[in-house]
Amino acid sequence: MPPNRRRQRQQQHRGQRARRERRYVSGGQGQSYKPGFPMNLFTGRAALATFAAVGVVLMVAGISLAAFLPNRGGDADIDELPTAPATEEPVAGEPTEDPDVIVRNFEFADFVIKPDFELYTATISTSKGDIVIELFADIAPNTVNSFVFLAENQYFDGITFHRVVPDFVVQGGDPTGTGTGGPGYQTGDEPNEIRNEAGTIAMAKGRGQPFFGSQFFINLKDNPGLDFDTTAEDRFYPFGRVIEGMEDVVFAIVQGDVIESVTITRTPRPDAPTPEADGEGEGEDAGDGESEESEDEAGEN
Repeated sequence: MPPNRRRQRQQQHRGQRARRERRYVSGGQGQSYKPGFPMNLFTGRAALATFAAVGVVLMVAGISLAAFLPNRGGDADIDELPTAPATEEPVAGEPTEDPDVIVRNFEFADFVIKPDFELYTATISTSKGDIVIELFADIAPNTVNSFVFLAENQYFDGITFHRVVPDFVVQGGDPTGTGTGGPGYQTGDEPNEIRNEAGTIAMAKGRGQPFFGSQFFINLKDNPGLDFDTTAEDRFYPFGRVIEGMEDVVFAIVQGDVIESVTITRTPRPDAPTPEADGEGEGEDAGDGESEESEDEAGEN
């Protein structure tokens, strides 16, 4: 081999050896490792950029999913429930004989309905118009009785709708307008399987309480999170349904609108049982008396 060619090969070998030596780390631990794609995304600055990008994507996906999923109401917070805190020992107010003074405190509700013989509707008059409600006296007699008792004592007259939550409920029936007032007595829940659909009316109550006072609410939409079979702690049982004035009145109610009056209409039930005839025994007794008188007259003759 020519001398020039030999020198070129020697210089080439020395350069390759220098490059190989630079690939080794100090301390004799072997060659340094440089990860390739995709593992190089999780080292150094690339790792920070990768995790930031993944976080942004997950956040955007979560917001989009929450926006498009329907709200079933099962996880509603306490502030989103038709609550009405009630005292454990309601105190009745002093009675008054002034006919111009509306009594809004009672020891109890007199039983004033006859669910076997009558049907009941309630007309809530407001500045926006009238709301006519069919009351389910045969399903929730105690609840309907309390509502009718208060209405016929003008309890609701002048009280406001103190709470309006769009796309949820319209709530009223509190004489204080604060959401904490009541009639001075409590009525126990009457569980039923009527769902809280748009237009149904139910009684508001405190969280975890099986009783209520005078506050009621009208569902503005279907609220399955309030139903009898919800997994939530609180369940609300409808006792009536709006049959007139839902679209043009109920949806127009705003917080502070006044209930001018609540009028109860009673109509006979077409399927009411026939009352037993009175006086049958009296007729028999009367007949016996006439026979005895006739016998006496015959004896005298």
